[in-house]
Amino acid sequence: MDLTKKVAELIDFAHSRSNWMRGGVALVGGTAVANSTGLGRAFAQALTDLDILNFALTLEHLEARMYKDMLAANMLTGKEKTYFENFGKTEAVHVTALTQTIQKLNGTPAAAKEKYNFPAFSDRVAILNFAKVAEDIGVGAYQGAAAAIKNKDILAAAGSIVQIEARHAAIVNLLLGQKPVPAATTASLTVQQVLDKVNPILGS
Repeated sequence: MDLTKKVAELIDFAHSRSNWMRGGVALVGGTAVANSTGLGRAFAQALTDLDILNFALTLEHLEARMYKDMLAANMLTGKEKTYFENFGKTEAVHVTALTQTIQKLNGTPAAAKEKYNFPAFSDRVAILNFAKVAEDIGVGAYQGAAAAIKNKDILAAAGSIVQIEARHAAIVNLLLGQKPVPAATTASLTVQQVLDKVNPILGS
C-alpha cells in the first residue's frame, strides 16, 4: 500500500470514530469491552475520557509487570538489560501518572492484576519478541483512542506517552535486528482489537 493511500485510510479511521454511534460499551473490571454488536472500525462515543484512561492504565499495568518479570528472568545482559530497566521505569511512571489523573477526575483507577498470563521468558529472543508485540499493541491502542478523547489536556498527555511507547518499540526492533521504523505510518487499533490481543494475557 502506498503512503498516500495509507494516510487516507488513517484520516478515514479518525473521521469514522467521530461519527460512529453504534456498538455499546460496558466497563468490566476497569476495562472497556464491546458488546455483541461490536465497535466496527471505531471507538464508540459512549466511551468517556475516564473509560479511555482506565483502558490505558490496564495496558500500562500489564507492561510494567511484563518488564519486571522479564528482568527477573535474568536472560538479558549489557545494553539490552539497561534498555529494559529503563523501559520498566517509564512504564511505572505511566502507571502513576494515569492513576493520579483518574483520581483527580474523581474516577476509580483500574488495579493491576495479581497474575498475568505471560509466556515463559526462557531466553532473550522470547523476551524481545514478546516486548515487541506488547509495545506495538500499546502504540496502536493509544493512537486509536486519540480521536475519542474530549479533554485536550488528556489528549496531550496521551500523545506524550505514545511517543515513549513508539521509542520502546523502535529500540526493541533494533535489538531484534529489524528496521527500527518498519513503515511510514502505524495502524490504529479499536478497543475490540486491543482486547482480542490482550485478554488472553489478562486471563479474561
